[in-house]
Amino acid sequence: MTTNAPMTFDDISYEVADAIATITFQRPEVMNAARNQTQDELVAALDAADADDAVRAVIVTGAGRAFCAGTDISNGFDLPAGGDPATGEGVPADVGGVTVLRLFRMRKPVIGAINGPAAGFGATFTLAMDMRLAADTSKFAFPFTRRGIAAESCSSWFLPRLVGMQTAQDWMLTGRTFPATEALARGLVHELLPADALLPRARAIARDIAENCAPASVAINRQLLWRMLGADHPRVAHALESRAVAARLASDDVREGVDSFKERRQPRFTGTLAEADYMSAWWPEA
Repeated sequence: MTTNAPMTFDDISYEVADAIATITFQRPEVMNAARNQTQDELVAALDAADADDAVRAVIVTGAGRAFCAGTDISNGFDLPAGGDPATGEGVPADVGGVTVLRLFRMRKPVIGAINGPAAGFGATFTLAMDMRLAADTSKFAFPFTRRGIAAESCSSWFLPRLVGMQTAQDWMLTGRTFPATEALARGLVHELLPADALLPRARAIARDIAENCAPASVAINRQLLWRMLGADHPRVAHALESRAVAARLASDDVREGVDSFKERRQPRFTGTLAEADYMSAWWPEA
């Protein structure tokens, strides 16, 4: 499916060019702090990118000097509350978690171009991305203990898997702000770059994927990597990889991949994401 209708948002912008969708936080006057409307718009933009066959990769960045300063608490926490925390009955869903779970289900690779401060939701939102590039002047924080609240946006699942338990405990329990150099050293970000080189580098990675990788293969491998983090034995991966390899071997993409390798040329994959639809049977909740 390809969607070409223009999309207009208030809190973010959404643009597609050269097979890359770029989602930009657009509230620089409040350091791109996210409100409920922002969350709704992010989910809609991720839906659009995932449904558009013309989009092969997604970049998320921020306008102005910040990536995202977290949840907008200028008027307090304007978040749904209530229910019984002991049983979970009637407890509303964490809005950031809804957004991050949508990001987790993406079939396209998502690259974070973290151009400035990323705190609270601005940091946790990036955890489900596939690569995080950061400006060398950026800073990070998971400040929940310093605001009297709890970890959100599924960060208690993602963060220890990305950086290990000791680092996750340090950052989550102290809520301290730490520099981009520490984020790189602890494995939170993939690369540090000067601010003016950040988006060009993100676009170069996205173009490499768009020009050289089969869409269905990218979707399958992305989901296998994330989902197998929770598998209790490598035989789970073996079973699913066997099914995926069998499906891919029956595709035209495999023949094109072999031919382009033999002929030493760029591949011209014609397969679409529909060829990975069988994955939905693996994870019915998706």
